[in-house]
Formats: sequence, structure tokens, C-alpha cells
Amino acid sequence: MAGIDKAAIAFSIAIVAIGVGVAFSLGAAQDAVPIVSAPSMSTKTIEPKTQADPFADLAEKVKQEAPKVEEKKMEKPMEKSVEMEEKVEMEEIPKDETTMEKPAGPTTHTVNIPVGTSVPGCEESNTCFTPANITINAGDTVNWVNTDSAAHTVTGGSPADGPSGVFDSSLIMAGAEFAFTFNDSGNYDYFCMVHPWMVGSVSVN
Repeated sequence: MAGIDKAAIAFSIAIVAIGVGVAFSLGAAQDAVPIVSAPSMSTKTIEPKTQADPFADLAEKVKQEAPKVEEKKMEKPMEKSVEMEEKVEMEEIPKDETTMEKPAGPTTHTVNIPVGTSVPGCEESNTCFTPANITINAGDTVNWVNTDSAAHTVTGGSPADGPSGVFDSSLIMAGAEFAFTFNDSGNYDYFCMVHPWMVGSVSVN
């Protein structure tokens, strides 16, 4: 019985010795491992280097050439616009200015002999011939129309001086007409020989 106890004690001592040896060997191994420190964080900011733009020179060249191209583009429309303005001005000017300066062709002007002029009174309002005074151009014709019921004359001259002999209609019956063309410029007075208070005038340019 005593032998068993001794064996147990010896076995326990051996286990303890083995444990201490293992612990010692582990501690030595741990001491042998190199210590790695955590990397330190630097607060210094590193600015990125600006890389040179390989197309910078090309862009600058395009900028310099762009105004020249625009100028070339603008030159042609301007030339066209000037040509268009000259064309419009030419169209506005009549092709034959001499035709514009010439008066219109001969025209006919109408003078009425109103109703009731065979009785005195129309001379007060200067309405014995309507219009009593007329202005025309050389070559124009004056046509007197008798709308009165009585016969009248259109005679060049005046009641005071008598007929001038330039023109005379003789009697113009009711509803009849008399026309005379004035080729020469001047002032021509006329009157009615039947009713001498009836007077008028024609001015020829």
C-alpha cells in the first residue's frame, strides 16, 4: 500500500515538472518573436503633382486659329449683303429717269356749265363755270359740258375787251359739249357772249 502512494506522488511530480518545462519553453519562444510596432499615421498632406496637359498646346493653337476662321466666314456674307444692298438700290431707281421727269401724256379736263347760269347771280359766287379757274399743262384739252337748259358760248377774251379770237365755241345747246386743246402756255380768259356775266379762265403751264 505504501508503494502505491509513492508511485502516485512520483507521477504527480513528473507531470508538474513536464508542465513547468512546457510553460518555460513557450515563454522563451514568445520572447524570441520580434515585436512589430503599429505604423504611425502621418498628418502631413501630400499635394498631388499637376500633370502637364498634353493637349494644352493644341487647345491654345485652336483658340488662336478660331478668330481667323470666323473672320473668313464673316467676309463672304458681308460681301453678299453689300451686293444685295446695291441690287436693291438699283431696283428702287427707275430704269429710265427721263420718263419720270416728263409729265404724263395729254389729258382732258372737264368744265361744267351749271343749270341756272343763264340768270345773273352765279358771278357773285364765281360758279358760272365749274371750276371757273383751271390749271392745265400744254397739250391738254378742256371740255365744256352744257348742263343748263339754255344755250351758251365759250369764247376766248373778256366782256370788256371782246373776243380774243383764240377760241370760240359758238352756241353750245343744252346737253352739248365743246372741246379745245391748249398747245401754248399762258393765261386764257373766256366768257359767254350770250350771258356776259359768265366768265372763267384757263392757265396753261
